[in-house]
Amino acid sequence: MEDKQVDNAGLMILPPFYPAMAWILALALDFVLPLPLLPSFGLAAWTFWVGAALAGLGGAVVVGGIRAFRAAGTHVEPNKPTVRIVTDGLYRFSRNPIYLGCLCFHVGLCLIVGLEWGLILLPFIWLAFDRLVVVQEEAYLARKFGDDYRAYLGTTRRWL
Repeated sequence: MEDKQVDNAGLMILPPFYPAMAWILALALDFVLPLPLLPSFGLAAWTFWVGAALAGLGGAVVVGGIRAFRAAGTHVEPNKPTVRIVTDGLYRFSRNPIYLGCLCFHVGLCLIVGLEWGLILLPFIWLAFDRLVVVQEEAYLARKFGDDYRAYLGTTRRWL
């Protein structure tokens, strides 16, 4: 029997899992060991307005990234085949705008509700995206699209 390589990034865990688990862990840590570093939740707190702006920006970046995939006629879900490399829109500036948007959205939500542990866990979410998701996605795209994808790697940053 011939081994066939799966036509997707082969991720064991889908990307939304990482910020969701960080959020749950942050809430649990806040319950056990609260860190009163940010102002209390409320419309008067600066953190609410900065958080709302960051969450809105993050959400807009995620939506923009998804729209670029749809406009290119390819799947946004990493467990489905990629039909073509997306280089338009936000993908001209970053190879991972959806993940950047998720990180920005996470920071915004943490500021809105004053969840310090969520901010502390942010580097771990980024590290999970970078090491457990992006590396596999890039290896898959390089295998599938070869020199075209390597050219894109040479002109567009992974993050910012």
